[in-house]
Amino acid sequence: MLGVMKTILAAIDLSPITHKVVEGAGRLASDLHAKLILLAVLEPVAAYVPVGAAMDVITAPMPMEPPDQGSVKERLESIAAPLRAAGLSVETVVSVALPSEEILDQAGSTGADMIVLGSHGHGALYHLFSGSVVTSVLEKSTLPVTVIPVRGK
Repeated sequence: MLGVMKTILAAIDLSPITHKVVEGAGRLASDLHAKLILLAVLEPVAAYVPVGAAMDVITAPMPMEPPDQGSVKERLESIAAPLRAAGLSVETVVSVALPSEEILDQAGSTGADMIVLGSHGHGALYHLFSGSVVTSVLEKSTLPVTVIPVRGK
């Protein structure tokens, strides 16, 4: 017997693709009668200060002002409002951490049954230098992961 899906964690980055990811996650949650958790992970900001003899070779991160979690929470709540008005159970979570690790941690702590992510559609060269949250989550997740491809717009 298949288990009943109860919770879907949708990680969003508040970029222009967010509305498509939320739309897809909302449809899934509605079809599966699941609670939807909208997660925005803000990456810690670091400035690099040179250290050592070479001064331009080795850098150490120095914490800067943290991102404004309050305004991000407000944005998430405004994104959640139409979903709630349509009858979905929606929670919003904002955290400051490394995205792929935090998505997996939040999935575990919330008891999520599925993770939904959006793909920006960047090419191989981009991923070679910057990595990909989607790739990292896919490699490490023990849950089903749905990737919503969002190209261009």
